[in-house]
Amino acid sequence: MSILTTGLCSKFRQEESSSLHGRYTIAIYDSIADVEENWSIVTSAHDIFFSVEFLRCIENFPATGIKPYYGLVKIDDEALGIIYFQSKYVRLKENLRKPGSKPKTFFEKLTEPFKYVAVSSINFQAIICGNLLLTGKYGFYFKDTVTKDEQFYLVTQAIDQLTLFLKKKDINPGLVLIKDFFTEDAPVIAENYHSYTKFTVQPKMILKIKKEWKTFDDYVEDMNSKYRVRYRKSLQKAADITKIVFSETDIAANRDIINKLYKNVSDQADFNAFLLHEKYFENLKAALGSKMTFTTYWRQGKMVAFFTSIKNYEVLDAHFLGYDPVENVECQLYLNMLFDLVREGLENKMDIIDMSRTAVEIKSTVGALPHDMILYMKHTNPLLNKGVETVLGFVKPDASYVIRHPFRDGKDD
Repeated sequence: MSILTTGLCSKFRQEESSSLHGRYTIAIYDSIADVEENWSIVTSAHDIFFSVEFLRCIENFPATGIKPYYGLVKIDDEALGIIYFQSKYVRLKENLRKPGSKPKTFFEKLTEPFKYVAVSSINFQAIICGNLLLTGKYGFYFKDTVTKDEQFYLVTQAIDQLTLFLKKKDINPGLVLIKDFFTEDAPVIAENYHSYTKFTVQPKMILKIKKEWKTFDDYVEDMNSKYRVRYRKSLQKAADITKIVFSETDIAANRDIINKLYKNVSDQADFNAFLLHEKYFENLKAALGSKMTFTTYWRQGKMVAFFTSIKNYEVLDAHFLGYDPVENVECQLYLNMLFDLVREGLENKMDIIDMSRTAVEIKSTVGALPHDMILYMKHTNPLLNKGVETVLGFVKPDASYVIRHPFRDGKDD
């Protein structure tokens, strides 16, 4: 199906638009300010991570190398879909922290250093449909009148438009990544008709609050004895920890130590695509206000950890965190943060606590269950696209973990 592409005059430094069968119009913008009214109409009361306030914050205080773009889909001048993109130049040598840590065969141990050198020399411009700062389907959202197949087709057309626009600026996209879909939402046409490689990484960890959990004590009592003992031991380990909830001003005043603690955790990842802007947390607090909570942990007068949580309608989302690695071992800080997140969710009467991906096993010990998330990737060059799966096999994080079942109706003893 042919797509007509025309340039439109506007205050947007460049705007591209096209018509699909004379029905849909797709426009790409490089600032949320130019599209926020229509964007808000489509996403109203849907998800805080699609909100203008959140997207403006990460546009004004971007993570390293990330440039956002915004797609607006209309029909007969009615806004009915939005598409969120991030463009980033990826240098694998900078993003690969270390080779994977899973057990290897003798041949794998022998060849891994050579593979690491080869892959770490690969650089490419990437278009991401979705948000690298989040786990979840934050690439596009349409009103129910647009079918799933139509939605994905419109996304591919928007990708083509953004690619052409970037090429006009002498930016040549190589890889395209569309993230993250729950299994039941995955668009089959991505593989069958658009040459994408489907893959998974670590699952999203979600704790659904049971109706009988009225208080945190109810939650703990629902655990089997093994995990109740584990919880009490974690409390003992953190007996001399003091917790302080920070305001925007507090976050700004402690910016240096906060970023150091954040980087301690970020540097542990085998593959990490970005670092947050140094002023991200204080400006996120300014943007979201009481919807964001910034909890700090102190020991002997020194900040040793923090975690952030966001009230996203009926969901409490775990966001970024940081800690001192030595203090984390001594005081079981990470486990205590997970319990405090559960406590916050119960106190705020949330339905779901979204703990995101990574640290799968320890999150399962507090009751979170894994939900696979599917991503799609392809290279714009058909020949290089054949090698996408090989590269993925090296940069994907170790997927070996054991899911624990802490509640009485679970499987663990």
